[in-house]
Amino acid sequence: MALMAIPATMSAQDENFYIFLCIGQSNMVGQGEISDADRQVSDRFLSLSAVDGKDRKRGQWRKAVPPLCRQDTKLSLVDYFGRTMLDNLPAKARVGVIHIAVDGCGIDLFDKDNYRQYIAGVTEDWKKREIAAYDNNPYGLLIQLAEQAMDEGDIRGILLHQGETDAYDARWLQKVRKIYNDIIRDLDLDRTRVPLVVGEVVGEDQNGVCARANQTIRQITRGFQEASVVSSAGAPAAADRLHFNADGCRLMGQRYGIKMLQALGYEVSEHKSYITAPVDAGPTIDVNGGMDDKGMLFATATSPLKTVDIVSYSGQVLRTIDCNGKVSVTINTNEFPEEQKLVFLFTGQNGATVSLEMERQ
Repeated sequence: MALMAIPATMSAQDENFYIFLCIGQSNMVGQGEISDADRQVSDRFLSLSAVDGKDRKRGQWRKAVPPLCRQDTKLSLVDYFGRTMLDNLPAKARVGVIHIAVDGCGIDLFDKDNYRQYIAGVTEDWKKREIAAYDNNPYGLLIQLAEQAMDEGDIRGILLHQGETDAYDARWLQKVRKIYNDIIRDLDLDRTRVPLVVGEVVGEDQNGVCARANQTIRQITRGFQEASVVSSAGAPAAADRLHFNADGCRLMGQRYGIKMLQALGYEVSEHKSYITAPVDAGPTIDVNGGMDDKGMLFATATSPLKTVDIVSYSGQVLRTIDCNGKVSVTINTNEFPEEQKLVFLFTGQNGATVSLEMERQ
C-alpha cells in the first residue's frame, strides 16, 4: 500500500496535469467486479482521496488503483475514463480524479443550497453512513478538494453519472445545470475550458429498470453548450438491470473519455477495446408478477426458482428468499417501508436470472 501513495504535496501547478471532478450515484460509485488487469494502472493516473481508508488518506494523491470511490466499493466508469484519456493525451500529461458519489442518492445531494433538506429526508442508515463519510456535505468537500488540486493541476472537466433516482422530468435538467454553474463560480473556472459529460443509465436494450430516465438525460445538451451525453447503448448490465457490470463500466468509462477528449478539442485516435469477449447467454428464465394495492407481490416463474433477492434502487440487497425449487413466490413489500421502488432479482435453479421492477403505492 505504501507503494501506491503519492506525496500530499506535489510540484507547483502543472498545466499538463488534467484534473476531473466525478460525482453521482451508484453507477458512479462503481458496481463492477475488479480483475487483476483492472489493477494495472499507469503511474500517470492519480486519484485525490475524498475519504480515509487502509490504502488512502483524505486529501492525498494515490495511484488510481481500483476501487476509486471508497475502499469498499468496486470498479467504476472512472477507472476506464482515466485510461482512455491517457491513451490520447500527450505522453507528458497526467490525469487526476476527485471521485465523490453516494449510492441511491438524488441530484439534490449535490446542490449546495438544498443538500441539508435532502439529507434530512434520508431514512436508510447505510445511505446516512455514506453521506457522513463526506462530512454530510459532498458538494462542499468536492469544492474543498478541487481548490487543493488546483494548486497542482488544472480542472479540465466534470463527469456526472446520476439519474436512476430522479431524472424523469425537466426539474432534474435544471438542477444539473445549477450544480454545474455553482461549481464553475465557486472555483472561478472558465466554463469554456471545463466541459460537463453526463452518462445515460442502463439502457432499453439491456431492459434497464430505470431506462426511461434516459429520455430526460438526453435533453441535457439543449441550450447547454458545455454539456455532452454518453450513450449507454450496448453497455452490459448486471443481473439487476440497474447497474453496469464490469464490462459495462469499462465501456462506459471509455465512452466518457472519448466524449471528454472531443469536448476538449482533441482528435480521438482508434481505441483498443477494454471489453472482454462475449460469452454464451446460457439458460434463461421468465417471471410474470404483479403487486396488489396492499403491497403484496405475486410472481410465477417458467422454471424452478433457487432464490429471490430483494434489492433497493441503490443496489443494496435487503433480503434473500430461499425458494427451494418452487415456481411461485409471494412477497410482502411492506417489510421495506423506507423503499418506494424495489428490484426483485429471481435466480433459477438452472442459474438463469431475471429482474422485475416494482413501485410501492
